[in-house]
Amino acid sequence: MRSIPEKTLEHWASSYLSNRFPNGALWWPTSGEDVLAELPRLAASAPGKTLALELKTTEARGDDHVLEIDTRRLARYLYPRSGPPLPVYYVFPTPRWTGPLTSRSGFSPPAPGSSAAPPKWWRRQAGTAWFGDWLHVMPAGSVAAALPRGRSAPSVKKATLFTLKDSHLHGGVPDWATVFGKALPRRPLKWPRFWEVVTICGPDDGVRWWTIVGRDNRPDRVLVLSAGEEREWSVGELLDQPRWQHGQMDDGDEGVEAQLGEDVGGDERLLLHIPEASLT
Repeated sequence: MRSIPEKTLEHWASSYLSNRFPNGALWWPTSGEDVLAELPRLAASAPGKTLALELKTTEARGDDHVLEIDTRRLARYLYPRSGPPLPVYYVFPTPRWTGPLTSRSGFSPPAPGSSAAPPKWWRRQAGTAWFGDWLHVMPAGSVAAALPRGRSAPSVKKATLFTLKDSHLHGGVPDWATVFGKALPRRPLKWPRFWEVVTICGPDDGVRWWTIVGRDNRPDRVLVLSAGEEREWSVGELLDQPRWQHGQMDDGDEGVEAQLGEDVGGDERLLLHIPEASLT
């Protein structure tokens, strides 16, 4: 079972983003819809930053929590057949409890076994129980780098990113080198810290799309920053990519989306445009 229902996490994340960016644009693609098709349209809508979130949930297995990654989908994010690199970020919890939570409201679950999801965890007033204190974000490229060697090959359908044990947590904070079994160039960012970094031009280890206006004060081009490189794409050039024109996937992508029915861990996907006024 999921450590926490993906819909619960989705609603908590949506509430946070709606309050933090009240003038932003949120889009949750439906099942089977191409998550990438709306990205350039959002980027073309107004000046600001555009990104996509892959919201994952872990699986409760005994006393542990396991996060599995759909590697074919990850490869699709990392190596698009056309267009610029994609600003995709993975969001996942590091549960501080044992067993899965259910969708019913209730209180903090005992160990072991399953219990109900506390209704107040979505509020900051919940203190250390607040979901933002145990939700983390990593760029898609960093997720690929953190996978065990060979597990990101195209022939591999899924891979375990990590198995979280209670011994990995110190005061509720993960020891990332122990969690991943190796040192990482960049540690995952806590949910609130990630959004602080996003509003000040980061994160510099992820792909960023920044829409810029032209002389007529209309969206004119998108600055794409990735791995220390930057390139400008005109809005027209971005929208004219064949794979995005009608929200259709190019050849071979149907096989990727067909994997969505395979149980590789709960996930929801969110597209977000942050207006320029919310950036510094």
